[in-house]
Amino acid sequence: MLNFFDLTGEVAFVTGASKGLGKMFANTLAAAGAKVCLLSFEKEDLIQTEKEMTQAGYDVMSYFADITNEQEVEKAVDACVEKYGTIDILVNNAGIGRLNKAPQDTSLKEWEKVIDINVNGSFICAKAVGKVMLKNRKGKIINMSSISGKVINKGVHGGSYDVSKQAIDGLTRALAAEWAQYNINVNAIAPGYFMTDPNKEFFAADPDFYDVALGMIPAGKMANPEDLAGTLIYLASGASNYVHGTIIQVDGGYMVW
Repeated sequence: MLNFFDLTGEVAFVTGASKGLGKMFANTLAAAGAKVCLLSFEKEDLIQTEKEMTQAGYDVMSYFADITNEQEVEKAVDACVEKYGTIDILVNNAGIGRLNKAPQDTSLKEWEKVIDINVNGSFICAKAVGKVMLKNRKGKIINMSSISGKVINKGVHGGSYDVSKQAIDGLTRALAAEWAQYNINVNAIAPGYFMTDPNKEFFAADPDFYDVALGMIPAGKMANPEDLAGTLIYLASGASNYVHGTIIQVDGGYMVW
């Protein structure tokens, strides 16, 4: 049974991999045996992450690209395939955080930026990597949703971020319906409140909201990025071979109430 989670010989393509959750995802997949292609728009962090992972003994390469630029993404995918021969796993992690403004105060430009990065960027990456997987009749695509894909979180303004994550849920189901017949599993992870750097900054700026959010979590605590590692490996491995179009909540029970 434990062999289900062995990713030796697999090739993973992780977007937004230079820091935060993406960096943790890349290290988790590498520790499970995968070769990892790191993609990010933050060049200095990307170089540092590649250096650290190489020093840890992992087989990695990095590529600097903007996920909203289809040509750049395609070049990055081609470079990964040229080095490793294929791509078996896509972690569609890159995105932009919440713009905490009331809808009436949000400019169209601000709205479009969130939708472009979170939705269009995820589609562009899925499309580019999906072509490789369709050719091989094999693949695992893991999109990053959120509990905000299901509800408007209490204590913050609803807006472009929530809409973008609801769109990710829809994209996940649409791609799963199209590609399941080709042995490609498309699923998503929907985290609750995790102590990532953006959330730490958000909570520090609004301690009252931290108390509100904590009070909404049955588990009574915030999560750490590593709390997503098990779900990631499950969806990236043979353990999830018959799981298609599912959005897995990892939220400490937030959605129970």
